[in-house]
Amino acid sequence: MFLGEYQHSLDAKARITIPSKFREELGEKFIATKGLDNCIFLYPLQEWQEIEQKLSKLPLTRADVRSFVRFFFSGAAELELDKQGRTVV
Repeated sequence: MFLGEYQHSLDAKARITIPSKFREELGEKFIATKGLDNCIFLYPLQEWQEIEQKLSKLPLTRADVRSFVRFFFSGAAELELDKQGRTVV
């Protein structure tokens, strides 16, 4: 789990620098998705797969569940870090 609050700006190429203490845990490739309260959620691939499995078991017959799952997955993307620890958002 990543803890802390970080505010960063995008550079001219729409890249953001990932804090160094998160890079090793994230790995070369990771998932970024829209979070709650205008945050970006980052997940190592393995953790993302576990979340996918848990969310797939929720009852999609409920409108609130469908809305959340749609929100959470619609903004998800697999990203990679460059050598300076940046990624395109």
